[in-house]
Amino acid sequence: MDKGKAEQLLGGEFCCKCDGGKVSVEVRRGVPEQKIEEIAAALHADKAVLFVSRHFSESERACFEAALRAAGAQPVTVSVRRRFDNALENAGALFASAKEAEMIVVCESGLYDAAAYFAALRNIPLVYAAFSPEADGILAPTVSVRIRDKTERICADNPRYIVIDEERLKRANRSEVAAAFASIASGIVSLIDYRVRGALTGEFCRESYNLARGAISEALHIGTDENAPLTLLESRLVIAAVENHTRGLFSGGECAVAELLEGSGKRRLSSAERKFAAAFLLLDLYAAYFSSPHENLLYVPDYAQRAEELSSYIGCGKGTILTHMLSAGAFADEEKIALYLPRLLEEIEILRGWFGSITAKYRDLGGTDLSDQYTFGEWARAIDRAADLPGTFSTLTLMRESGALELLRKELQDRN
Repeated sequence: MDKGKAEQLLGGEFCCKCDGGKVSVEVRRGVPEQKIEEIAAALHADKAVLFVSRHFSESERACFEAALRAAGAQPVTVSVRRRFDNALENAGALFASAKEAEMIVVCESGLYDAAAYFAALRNIPLVYAAFSPEADGILAPTVSVRIRDKTERICADNPRYIVIDEERLKRANRSEVAAAFASIASGIVSLIDYRVRGALTGEFCRESYNLARGAISEALHIGTDENAPLTLLESRLVIAAVENHTRGLFSGGECAVAELLEGSGKRRLSSAERKFAAAFLLLDLYAAYFSSPHENLLYVPDYAQRAEELSSYIGCGKGTILTHMLSAGAFADEEKIALYLPRLLEEIEILRGWFGSITAKYRDLGGTDLSDQYTFGEWARAIDRAADLPGTFSTLTLMRESGALELLRKELQDRN
C-alpha cells in the first residue's frame, strides 16, 4: 500500500460516483507524545481524559500527561479494566471524568470501544495512539459499549485522530498481529453482505467495494517481518474509510454474530477473533443458501417473539428491535437478488477459495486454533439472533424472511 493512502481516504480525498459521506479524521505519523501535544494545542482543550488500563506503564502514562499539560490541557487519567465489560466502577468513573472533557485520548486497542463511546456521547474529539496493529471497529460510524448487561449504541460523528507510532508498531507481539489480520480477513463476509444490500436497496459504491476487497487481498500477502504490523494497520484504516464512506453499510453478519457470541465459548476471545471464527462458517452458510431455491410465500416470521427473545438477551428495548426487524424485512426481497445471483455465487466461491491462504497466514502470524471454541448451540443461537440485531442487515436477514433460520432453530431444538 502506498504510504499516505489511508490519510487521503480518511481525510475526505476519496471520490466516487455515489458521493458518499465524508468523515472528520486525521492520520498523523510520528512520536505520539508530540502529536498528541500538537492536537491538544490546536483544539485549545482545557481538560483531556486519558484512558488507560491497569497494564499501562507509569512511565508511558507520565509522558502522555506531560504532553497534555504542555498543550495547556489538564489531564485526567482514568484506569479501567482491559475490557470495559459490566464493571460498575468503570461506568461510574468514566461518566464522571468525561463530563467536562474537551477531548479523549486512548492508547490501547482493548479500550478503544469505551473511549469511542464516551467521545461520541460528549461529541468531542477522540485521539487514538496506535501502539499495535489491532484496530477492530476503529472509526466505526456507530459505537457501542455494554453497561450493566445492556448494550448502549450511539452514532459517532465526532472528530477523530489517529496517531501512528511506526517504531512501536514494529515491536507488536504476535498475538496482536494475528488479531489484526483476523479482523481484516473476516471482512470477506462484509463484502458479500454489502453486495446483497446493494442489490436490494441500490446502496452500493463500486469504488468502496473494490477498495475494501483490495485491502483484504493485500493483507493476505503480507510477510511476517517487522513491517507486517504497520501494513495491517494501514489496511484496517482503508477499510475504516470504506465503512465511514458507506455510512456503516459495509458491515456484515460476522460483526453481528461476533457481538452475540461475546461471553460464550471455552475461553474469552477478542472481537476480532470472534469475527474471524464466524466468517468461515457464514460464507459456507451463504453459499448453501444462495445455491438452493426458496419458497417464502407462506412464511411470516414471528417478529414479536423474535424481538422479545433478543431483547431479553442484549437488554435493548423490544420496540426498538421490532421496528428495525420490520423495516429490514420490508426490503428483503429474494426476487431482486435473482439478477445478481450468478455473479454473487461466483464471488462467494472465489472468497471461499481464499480460506486456505487465510488460515495459513493466520497461523504464520501467531494465531491459535479457534475451531472448537463454540458449541453448535452457541453458534446456532448467535446466527439466529444476528438477523434481528438493530442497525445491521446481512444475508441472515434474507434467511430469516425465507424461513431458513427456522430450520436452524428447529435443528437446535431437536439436538437439545
